[in-house]
Amino acid sequence: MISSRRLIIQTKWEFLLNSRNSEQILLLVLIPIVILVVLTKTTIIGGETTELPSALATVLTISTFAAGLTSLAIATAFERRSETLVFLGTTSLTRVEVVLAKSLGSLLLAIFAGLFTFTAAIILGWTPTPFTILIPLWMVLGVFSVSGFAYLLAGTLRAEAVLAIANGIFVLVLMFGGVIFTFGTSITNVLEFFPPLALKNLIQFSVTDGNEVTGVHVIKAMSILVVWGVIGHMLASRFFKWR
Repeated sequence: MISSRRLIIQTKWEFLLNSRNSEQILLLVLIPIVILVVLTKTTIIGGETTELPSALATVLTISTFAAGLTSLAIATAFERRSETLVFLGTTSLTRVEVVLAKSLGSLLLAIFAGLFTFTAAIILGWTPTPFTILIPLWMVLGVFSVSGFAYLLAGTLRAEAVLAIANGIFVLVLMFGGVIFTFGTSITNVLEFFPPLALKNLIQFSVTDGNEVTGVHVIKAMSILVVWGVIGHMLASRFFKWR
């Protein structure tokens, strides 16, 4: 049985532990803000400036996946190597509570980082829309869609391998996931069935009043994130090893 009190305490600890990490601040706060400024104020990427709402959707997608996949996988892998996970198993926490606390801690970290991104976007001239309130929900789905795969990596591979693979996946998402760079219609139609572009479409829907985004089907994008999340967590529950 899940104890809400234990879950809240452990979630708070996971969040505080990660938020004190300077590498996390760099990955989730500083880099996204730099990307936001580069996209909107320079022509370095794509040869032209990006409209602020689209750039904001891009940056929020990046920070969500950084928290839900890269950071979660690496942190869990090194905790597994040091047998911290086994130690947690000797406490009153259940395994479900440990996993939920880690996922919720990553979600809080993504939302915390997102507040800085929102502040930077407002300074740059972005005006929140009525649909902005939905963004935390999209971030929940975004973290859920990849956290299972984070556990799969962390629970099956050596910590050093997870470090390399998780960062490699993050770079591949940036370069070829349709998050920063756009591709032709046929390629984009395929990429929409993967979490990065599905999440970006949902966030872009929310930061542009839902009227300026064409071809975005909210239910479809939500379903894609849920399906990937279910697949990832099923695989993780089958193959994850605690030591």
